[in-house]
Amino acid sequence: MNWLRTAGILWVVSALLATATSLIFRVDPVQVVVTIAASAVTAVLGIWMVARPSNTVVLLSYVVGLGWLALYATLTVQQSGELAAWTTDVFLAVVGLGATLAAYRATREAISRRP
Repeated sequence: MNWLRTAGILWVVSALLATATSLIFRVDPVQVVVTIAASAVTAVLGIWMVARPSNTVVLLSYVVGLGWLALYATLTVQQSGELAAWTTDVFLAVVGLGATLAAYRATREAISRRP
């Protein structure tokens, strides 16, 4: 299985889901701007991972993954009183975490194949 490609696709999917969620459901303008900006970064990262995988993009995936998790954990805490918003934010955090873990898995497999 090509884990870098999987990670890239997960980043693009999470960016699309986060953008749609922000445009449809979020009412706080700051949250909308921040989540759409984060979605743009993850979309570019995902496309880069699929088109031109490299060690640099994997490292960036780790950094973006930590930022993504921090962003959606913060949103989860802020919106903890609304079940639908809380659930959506946790789901988006998990998808981003999945992309980061897929990138990590790709590097572990590459290291284990070295002679």
